[in-house]
Amino acid sequence: MSSGPTTLRPTTASDSAAEPPPFPPALMERVGFLLTMVKGGAEAICTSRLAPLDLHVRQFGLLTVLATEGPRSQQELAEWTRMDRTSMVALVDSLEERGLVRRERNPDDRRAYLLQLTPEGKRIQVRARKVMLGAEEEVLGSLNPGERDLLRELLAKVAADIGRPPPEARART
Repeated sequence: MSSGPTTLRPTTASDSAAEPPPFPPALMERVGFLLTMVKGGAEAICTSRLAPLDLHVRQFGLLTVLATEGPRSQQELAEWTRMDRTSMVALVDSLEERGLVRRERNPDDRRAYLLQLTPEGKRIQVRARKVMLGAEEEVLGSLNPGERDLLRELLAKVAADIGRPPPEARART
């Protein structure tokens, strides 16, 4: 732990008297706290931007996975998005009711269904993607392109391991 306050940018003597740090210094050192603040702010921005399309952030995520990865089972989507099955069913039901996705029999397993985007789902996903690029710009506005790339890389690395079994358990499976 550092002995002094952690700040987001270099400060000058005039800054310290005029502008307090955005959060208490002890919290600025806690990654969990910072991630929680960023998640809350980003979610509010994204929710606001998606509202005119009547989409929620998780719905956009599901449409995007289907647009980029093709038809997938609900179970596979739940695992990828780390969503419980009950929430996934409700999410898919809401998208299906709006005509954005459809369930089709899996040709490799007639007991299972694959989710697929409808033409309307594709259209909405394209519009939502443009909206979300603007939201991302708002969220990451204080970072230069190199910092944005580094942040994405580091967050992807952490996100890949969150909720996974420890490495020794993965080696046994």
